[in-house]
Amino acid sequence: MESSASRYASRCVVCGKPARVSMGASAYCLDCYNRLTDYLAGVETPTNDNYSILALDPNGRTVEFAVERFAFGTSSTWTAVEQVADDDPRKEWGYVGRSISIAADARLMTQEQALDALMVKVQQLVGHAGMRPMRIPSGQIWETSARREGQVLSANETGVARITCDAHGEMSFVVDGQSLTPDQFADFMSCFEGFDLYWQVRDASDEPPDWL
Repeated sequence: MESSASRYASRCVVCGKPARVSMGASAYCLDCYNRLTDYLAGVETPTNDNYSILALDPNGRTVEFAVERFAFGTSSTWTAVEQVADDDPRKEWGYVGRSISIAADARLMTQEQALDALMVKVQQLVGHAGMRPMRIPSGQIWETSARREGQVLSANETGVARITCDAHGEMSFVVDGQSLTPDQFADFMSCFEGFDLYWQVRDASDEPPDWL
């Protein structure tokens, strides 16, 4: 049975919603934590933190992102997280909802300006395909591990991969929402065998590079 102490620790001390942040011995939901942080920093709290962003992928499919704000003193991180339904068949082959964020200083950007900047970044990254799937002809066998539902996945000349690590320490690369193991990623890039690969590591809240 769950103890009263553990129930208390998992609930916001202000409103009782599920807690997201711990500060000392107290736990807060994200909304209450943001309001407290804004108050302590002397920053005006946005009237509504709940937003959605719709973007179009290269295939013209509408992708929905839920937006949340995380306050750090006078700065905030606004993050748009792709919404993927539990019954979405893509989940069976490792599709991961994409997460795109920006950092905004409340002294320099209003809430509307921060959301506008996030919307532009979401559309820029979602609208750029990092891979091109090619259907495997019936009866043919392809010697590659970078496959999904009868398709071979190959890298485009430019793209974005997010480096992730699961609870077991297993590393993977997420491209266009699809998770690839290191071996699969090597196969994914094998279409450019003999070429040079240049890379640039960027924080998730950085602006997209000029070549996207």
